[in-house]
Amino acid sequence: MKICLATVHAYRNSLPLALMYIQANLVERHGHPFEGVEVFELPREVEDADELGRLLAERNADVVALSCYIWNGRKLLAAARRLRELQPTVKIVLGGPEVGPIARDVLDQHPYIDVVVRGEGEVPFAEIIDAWKAGQTLNEVAGICFRRGEEIVETADATILRDLNLLPSPHNDKYVTYTGRVAQIETQRGCVFRCNFCFYNKDLSIRNRRFELDRVKQELHYWLNRDVHSIYLMDPVFNLNAERAKEICRFIAEHNHKGIKVHSEIWAEFMDDELARLMKAANVYWLEVGLQTTDDTTLAAIERRLRMEPFLKGIECLKRHNLYFELQLIYGLPNETPETFRRSLDFAASLEPSELSVFMLLVLPGTELWRKAKALDLTFDPDPPYQVHAHPSMDADVIRAGERLVEAINVMVGSTAIRILQREPGITMSAIVDAWNTWRDDRGLPEMTGAQMREFVKEFCDDHGVPSAFYEAMVAREYPADAVAAGRLVPGVPPRQYPEPVVAR
Repeated sequence: MKICLATVHAYRNSLPLALMYIQANLVERHGHPFEGVEVFELPREVEDADELGRLLAERNADVVALSCYIWNGRKLLAAARRLRELQPTVKIVLGGPEVGPIARDVLDQHPYIDVVVRGEGEVPFAEIIDAWKAGQTLNEVAGICFRRGEEIVETADATILRDLNLLPSPHNDKYVTYTGRVAQIETQRGCVFRCNFCFYNKDLSIRNRRFELDRVKQELHYWLNRDVHSIYLMDPVFNLNAERAKEICRFIAEHNHKGIKVHSEIWAEFMDDELARLMKAANVYWLEVGLQTTDDTTLAAIERRLRMEPFLKGIECLKRHNLYFELQLIYGLPNETPETFRRSLDFAASLEPSELSVFMLLVLPGTELWRKAKALDLTFDPDPPYQVHAHPSMDADVIRAGERLVEAINVMVGSTAIRILQREPGITMSAIVDAWNTWRDDRGLPEMTGAQMREFVKEFCDDHGVPSAFYEAMVAREYPADAVAAGRLVPGVPPRQYPEPVVAR
């Protein structure tokens, strides 16, 4: 039996880590021949479903398994439809957070799909293959939804794999044929927190499991001696256990002779000076810090905690040790209003993070927010990317205005001139952003050139009694007169590599 494990990446230099785990488990624990289990990366630039289906059909596999995420779900479903037309007898299996929580709906709406894996894929998928090879039905395979004739069958939940170390590691030469890309390593799975918009915990009763520290070090050592762009420690909260995080950073610092860059996501409340110092020694070049909102009623609605004093101390640790960090907010959360969002924005901007990002709320399948959307009177797009439409404190017009607000923020905070301007007495980031949108609307400008950006800054300064010469000169340095003033043009800002945690999987 020939098996093809396929996906489309959000970013070209990502590794297909989920598929590499499935491949290693099939080969090492279930005895499938290595040459019969292929990991296939579909080209990101190809949008045509016929072409994608043809590429999958060319693998001539008996089973094609597709790893589905918010950025590739539509494309892979369209490719699967075409694959079924070209290869009627192929077995098509879907897995991943885009389809698992809504497995029955996926099978109901897409009759060319045979099976959807509802949770973590390594164990259920291997059992599916074992059953098919033995000529058996899938009735005894837990954690899946499958088609039995005209009937859609949902089996019992799969038993949670408590000991992650039972999974064979794919971080070795047998499974790695990539150079110059981002090495992604899990040191743990799941999250102890219950933020309602997030799917990191995957709705499991055991909310956090860890790989043994020795195994993590072996995997890190493997990648620290390879030609890679960077290493992504892709834990929901890398510093959930501060002492463990420190030990990992010590190991990286000791063995990172090539100076490979490291990226991860952290919880600011768990930072201290020792961990920040060790992160710097480990060459951590990018940290993501989720703030999301500062409004108490919104925090309560989404069951997210924010302990302000430890949070501020953690942010100061990052700044004191010159660690580059991105602070993140979400627009459109339940109970949020335009006014409370602006207060969160102004607070976040006042902390002067290395980078500030704002994202529209996505109501992802399987999250607690998705489950209680009706109770919250929360409406959203039923199709990817599941963007919020309205809720009682933000109607549809406010959400649409928020889209423009987010767009403007993500331009404004990329300007050093604007970041300095908001330090002036009586000036806030929200006031600048609002003025920017009004200025553009009054002139009917879909986008602004560098010359128009300088004109806006001068008028804003004049309106607020701020001498403008300094800011005009800074804008002139940042934006050439004929360049479109969009995106982040601050010198020295590292390129963004990942879509998470926007999708908060």
